[in-house]
Amino acid sequence: MNRSQPRTGQTMLELIAATIVITIALVPALKLTRTRIANTEDLERAETRLALCTSKLEEELAYTAANWELNSHRGHFASIGHADVWFQVMKSDAIAAGGRPGELATIDVTVWHDQDADATLDADEQRIRLATKLAKLVAYESEFSDP
Repeated sequence: MNRSQPRTGQTMLELIAATIVITIALVPALKLTRTRIANTEDLERAETRLALCTSKLEEELAYTAANWELNSHRGHFASIGHADVWFQVMKSDAIAAGGRPGELATIDVTVWHDQDADATLDADEQRIRLATKLAKLVAYESEFSDP
């Protein structure tokens, strides 16, 4: 037998041992990778909700400052590529809502991923809510009415 060639049985045993070691290390690493991918997707959705909610709140602030229309409404962001993301805007100048009739309004915006596509905010759907108050000032109205 030539000493430069390993024995077949020993080579096979070393191959099996190396496979077991790699498998023991690889399985947890793959699980960690899957978990990180899922967490990244959740984070991206949360960032999308925050950006859309902030944008909608700013839009409602500008519109309400100019017109003092306190209509509540809802809709989705399909026009900008987010058909599964919905919003709900609640506006009020009622004292019970934290406002002052004709002087101070609350604007409350909720944005959520509508996972079951029923256009309704369900308890298990991820959401973000931003709210603020807006004073009715003549300066705001004239700012938006001038061309």
